[in-house]
Amino acid sequence: MNLIVVSDLTLNEGLYFRFLSMTAKSYLEMDVLIEAPESKIDYYYKILKKKGFYDYVSEILSPDKREEGVRLDTEHNYPLTVVAESINCVNVMSLIGQIKMLGYIKKDIS
Repeated sequence: MNLIVVSDLTLNEGLYFRFLSMTAKSYLEMDVLIEAPESKIDYYYKILKKKGFYDYVSEILSPDKREEGVRLDTEHNYPLTVVAESINCVNVMSLIGQIKMLGYIKKDIS
């Protein structure tokens, strides 16, 4: 199963993004995909790699790829979406819990 994270959320507080992606990959057994505009894929790859936040990311995709899975987004445009303005120390555990629950729902309906 995929966890699709909108690129805007990856750089707010990077260590919390890294913790979230590590938890999703290691404990929830999800592939972490970052969704970025086609023109900014290289930018996000370079900056995430440089800062050490890319360790648990499987791939960076453009929005036109339309991958299925649980989404972490700033807007609620798709089903199975967790909405957040940022990933930070206050909300990271709540986000992980919501992602986990939506992952269970996704498995049940598949």
